[in-house]
Amino acid sequence: MRILWIQAKNFKCYSDIRVPAQGILPEGLLFVEGENSTGKSSLFDAIFYALFYEPTTTKELGTKDDLVRRGYSDTEVEVAFELDNKCYLIQRSHGKKAPVQAFLLEIDKDSALQGNISNRKKISEGVIDVEIKITSLLNITKEKVLNTLVVRQGSVQALAEAKGAELRNIIYELFQLDFYRDRAIDIIKDKKNDFEEQKEKFKIERTTEDILVEIDEIKDSIDVAKSNIEDYDIALKKLNSETKLFPEIKEMQEINGLTQRLNQQDITIERKQKSISDASEKYHLPPSLELKTLESKSKELENQIDERTKNKEEKKKELVKYSKEKTNNELELENFINRKESLEKIAETGEKPKCDVCEQEINEEKFNELLERSKNNIPALTKGIKKKEEEIKKINSEIQEIEKNISKLNIDIGKLEDLANDLTELEEMVTVKEEMEQKVQNSLQKFKVQSLLELAGKFNLKDFNELFDHVKSLDDDIRSNELKKKHTLTSIEEKYSTIEKRNKQIEENKKKEEKSAEIDLEIALLNETQTHVEKFIVEDIISNRMLANIQHSTKGYINLFTRGRYSELYLEPTRTKTLNMSIKDEELGFVKSQTLLSGGDKAAIGLGLRIGVSELLKRIRPMKTSPYEPPKMDILVLDEPLGSLDEARRSKVIEGLVAEEKFSQIFLITHTNIRRRFRAPLITIYSSPAGSRVTFYPSTTEIEEEAEM
Repeated sequence: MRILWIQAKNFKCYSDIRVPAQGILPEGLLFVEGENSTGKSSLFDAIFYALFYEPTTTKELGTKDDLVRRGYSDTEVEVAFELDNKCYLIQRSHGKKAPVQAFLLEIDKDSALQGNISNRKKISEGVIDVEIKITSLLNITKEKVLNTLVVRQGSVQALAEAKGAELRNIIYELFQLDFYRDRAIDIIKDKKNDFEEQKEKFKIERTTEDILVEIDEIKDSIDVAKSNIEDYDIALKKLNSETKLFPEIKEMQEINGLTQRLNQQDITIERKQKSISDASEKYHLPPSLELKTLESKSKELENQIDERTKNKEEKKKELVKYSKEKTNNELELENFINRKESLEKIAETGEKPKCDVCEQEINEEKFNELLERSKNNIPALTKGIKKKEEEIKKINSEIQEIEKNISKLNIDIGKLEDLANDLTELEEMVTVKEEMEQKVQNSLQKFKVQSLLELAGKFNLKDFNELFDHVKSLDDDIRSNELKKKHTLTSIEEKYSTIEKRNKQIEENKKKEEKSAEIDLEIALLNETQTHVEKFIVEDIISNRMLANIQHSTKGYINLFTRGRYSELYLEPTRTKTLNMSIKDEELGFVKSQTLLSGGDKAAIGLGLRIGVSELLKRIRPMKTSPYEPPKMDILVLDEPLGSLDEARRSKVIEGLVAEEKFSQIFLITHTNIRRRFRAPLITIYSSPAGSRVTFYPSTTEIEEEAEM
């Protein structure tokens, strides 16, 4: 893979840049130089943003708002790269209030290598789809990129400081050893789960010992139940013998029911008689009330209603008469008032008087006569109208009183009708009582007695209620014992059925135990297989293959970066499945533990390890038959790796990077002035009020000429 150009708008400290301004970036080592806080790391954050950014998972770059240049609402980054003889363009953008948009395009190769875009073809769109496609093209995840190909500022010596399980986990992750181990173990676990699920089918819910104990308990309870049945039979024989001495319960229930109904009928008749007596007293009727008396009283009240109705009609006629007279007087009064006002107005204006009827002129004497008559008639008519109003009010009051009397009389007639109904009902109640008394007598004749008290005396009991309760108690005891016997017999049948089921469970338990034992043997064999698989991963792959390759791959880098001070790197697995790291010190002549390394040693060795592992990652498979494909992203980004190194080691590192040919591009970010000692393309970054600026120099010759001007 090769980065062709980078373009960013409003991204972090950048306003609008393109690197290079024209053309494309070359292969090999490229220096990225600038003062602190000018945006060197941000330039490569833009590459990582374009390739992999997703705000919920890519925490290394910060939040969406952190990536947008201050004062602006959105950002956009475009990165072009060459891969497998094809050229691609990835575009990613977002706003502070807008979601992330991503596009992956294929562009014309010839034009792209000239730094231009033409014949674009969309391959993928959307954050998720683009990430899937990029991961597939580069055959590497963003997490692995961060652990190998991108060495962020301050993390160069992290690998050299990693110990034990941490170091082992890094190697597992980088070379996908966890994938092969976990995949093999998952297959074993799936098989074990299958066996466990099968074993679950043969799970014994109850042990045979518990079932045998239950069977013994059931047999004991059957013996007790049989003994209880014998007791019930004895009790029933005694109760049946005693019952024969008394009347049958059915006859006693019939007599008891009739007796209770007679008592209730007496209470009802007494209440009805009290109600009729109270009503008779209210209407002044004789105590021995009959229907004829009520009919006569109702007729009397109806006659009174007729008389009051006639009186009411006469009053209404008077009311109509007085109302008409009042209306006529009001009209006459209105005429006299109008005449008076008209004549007075004529007198005031001095007009010639005219008759208000014929409109002919009249003399003064006649005029005065008409005026005087109007004045005299107005008070008389007013007084007459008031008198008529009083008469009308009086008549209305009399009509209302008559209506009240009629309403009261109607209510009384209704109550007399209710009283007549009560008399009829009372007669029916008495008839029903007599019929029930006759039925009781008929029942008593069967026992040759005349009363209930005499019937109770035949059995030496004080009254019928005591006799009935005794007979009912005997019947209840018989029913109770019969029911208990029936339930006990049913229980014995159920217990024998339960014993049969439990014996079948014992047979099933025996079969399940045999099958479970077979499955346990299979699971034990799988557990042993899992142990051997894990041991194979640790001993054969890590100890015999991966560690040897890592040691061989990093040896040259470490020897160069430490100026020959350190040579052999040793990675040794322990019994606790961790790794110990040590390195041979050629100057002192012994092997050092990583804890004895200085800060500069760790920086140089860590850088050598990162580059060596990254180079090894491109070409090695964990197993000869594994489907492992090496990453196609073979660029290396080193962010300020030289800060902890002295001048001599720094020179050796740069010499090694200049000569390195295993990576298509190596971006070395530094604020150290290196331009006059090493000839390599250079990207310079400097701050400005309008945003950080970027200049690309294809060769150091151009830099030197610019510096001399």
